Amino acid sequence: MSDPIRPDPDPDADPFRPPAIPTDVCCLHCQQEYPSYLIRWEQEEIDGKLEGFWCCPTPDCDGRGFGFDIFPTDPEWQDPEGRLQMSWGDDDDEDDEFDDPDDSDDEHDSDFTPNDDLPW
Repeated sequence: MSDPIRPDPDPDADPFRPPAIPTDVCCLHCQQEYPSYLIRWEQEEIDGKLEGFWCCPTPDCDGRGFGFDIFPTDPEWQDPEGRLQMSWGDDDDEDDEFDDPDDSDDEHDSDFTPNDDLPW
């Protein structure tokens, strides 16, 4: 026996809903920019259950969810509802994996130079 289709999902309760105050956004999938109020709610049956998704309005784009595939274009944007925490700039607390090799510290200096003969 399959699961009965549940009642319609509530788009206003979805954590990936667009912001209440419209802002310009960009979709990671199609790279299109548009106002967030154009993000549309779609429903489809998946495994016998009705599921709802906030989707990119661009035809044939599968970008879904504000804060998942669709992000504000303004790096200074702040979510007034506190749902989405954006970080666009450099975070001094993070290790920079791709530091400039010329900025190495003495701890990582070596006597090896690229012109040395390799032992193998």
